[in-house]
Amino acid sequence: MFDVSNVDIWKFRMSAYLKTLGLHVYLATTKKTYLGNDKYIEANAQALDALKHTLSKEYLCMISHCDSVCSVEYFDLS
Repeated sequence: MFDVSNVDIWKFRMSAYLKTLGLHVYLATTKKTYLGNDKYIEANAQALDALKHTLSKEYLCMISHCDSVCSVEYFDLS
């Protein structure tokens, strides 16, 4: 679960988890240039799902309207 007091640890764990879901999932979260890739839609959906499962209701409300995992990075979750 996301913990604002340990953002760095959460980022590390989330990054590692996204990599286990596959290279395309990880790239969908880290490379804006990946948006045009054929695999992006499925990878983005997997990444958003993974992210949403780690957030509390408070933080989930903040990002629930996002349709791209890249747009989530602009939120200050701390």
